[in-house]
Amino acid sequence: MGLFDKKEKKLRNELGKKNVRFCREAIKDLEELHDDLKSAYEGLENLVEEFRQFAETAGEGDRQKMDGFSDKLQKFDKLARNAVRDVRDVLRNQKKRLKEASGDLS
Repeated sequence: MGLFDKKEKKLRNELGKKNVRFCREAIKDLEELHDDLKSAYEGLENLVEEFRQFAETAGEGDRQKMDGFSDKLQKFDKLARNAVRDVRDVLRNQKKRLKEASGDLS
């Protein structure tokens, strides 16, 4: 007789299947979030470059204000880029966990 009886094995399999299902749902949500963030960041990336070019053509008085705003905008750009990277990393880790959970059921 094994370590687990039939009820315990069945329960363990059911819990494993639920775990895999939840992992798949989480991956789907993370992929949607990543796609949304990535598309929003691409728009922001273009905006930063356009603003930089506009700031270069501004008058001297406005140039100081524009440079300050440009610096803040670049910080925001960096934060958005990091957010996209972090969500991509979480998504990759979740996919690894799904593979591990699926392998445990086999």
